[in-house]
Amino acid sequence: MMAEKKQEMTMENLREQMQAMLAEAKAEAAALVENARAEAARIAAEAKGGVAGMTAEEAAAYEAYMNEEVEVKLFRDNDKYKDPVFVGCNGETIAIQRGEKVKIKRKFAEILDNSDKQDYETGLLIRRKSAEFAGAEE
Repeated sequence: MMAEKKQEMTMENLREQMQAMLAEAKAEAAALVENARAEAARIAAEAKGGVAGMTAEEAAAYEAYMNEEVEVKLFRDNDKYKDPVFVGCNGETIAIQRGEKVKIKRKFAEILDNSDKQDYETGLLIRRKSAEFAGAEE
């Protein structure tokens, strides 16, 4: 009986150690991927002589700015607007929970802002064209 408990404790300790090692490896891998992306962006900017006329330093600063975290809160109801919002930028995708404040990279927040602006402009165009159509029928 005692040997079984000791073996169970040993297995549980081993499982905890393995989970800790896995979490640490995942964190290291994520940091390496982020560093590789930043380095690739820097190299690409240097190769082009800067992004859209930027120097390599300006491009690196812009990249850092766009990767800063900002806080957002998306509208939530219990009907149409309850599911997370998926946003992608240059192959990087995130899911943003609705109804709670979350921190996301600025580049994703700007995509959300641009989407809102486009929805607003589309609504204005629909109203304008509907009014023109209604006036043409008379």
